[in-house]
Amino acid sequence: MRNLFVFVLLLLSIFSSAQTSGPRFSKYPIGESTVQIYFPSQPDEVYVDYSPDSSMVYTVECTDSSTGQDFQFGAIVVNLKDEIEEDLQEELLVSYLDYLKESFNIESAAGYGKGHTLTTHESAKGIIDLWEDEDLQKWEITGWIAENTIVVLFEYGPDEYPNKSVIEIFMKGVRFSGD
Repeated sequence: MRNLFVFVLLLLSIFSSAQTSGPRFSKYPIGESTVQIYFPSQPDEVYVDYSPDSSMVYTVECTDSSTGQDFQFGAIVVNLKDEIEEDLQEELLVSYLDYLKESFNIESAAGYGKGHTLTTHESAKGIIDLWEDEDLQKWEITGWIAENTIVVLFEYGPDEYPNKSVIEIFMKGVRFSGD
């Protein structure tokens, strides 16, 4: 009986450590954009399109099931045609995030948290927010802008992602040209 008890404890220990370990991140290039992003799993093929002003727009997602639920991690990278003046960058990023809210049918938002920075790219400016869409999916987003590039990183799923360290790695896992 004692051996059975020890065996059950061992199984529970293995199971709980598997539950708390997160996905393994790898860096992936985003099309021809010169941006690289750390994703928690192999991303799908990068979709390339053009904005109305002819800026290149790259979109990519992957699914992470390491928690037992499916969560989507994704990125939108916009190579702007022209470099944006530093004092206009944050305003442009807010405008783009507002556009995405409408595109993704976001019904509620916590409100933009501005003033975020990347240690890997000093000129990058960041904005974070929490969203909920019409299907009650919970979103965490971080928008970055540096020189002539906008990067929006997002994660969404049926609940908040249970491991905040994974979210932090992903949201700061963008590498701009020259990093």
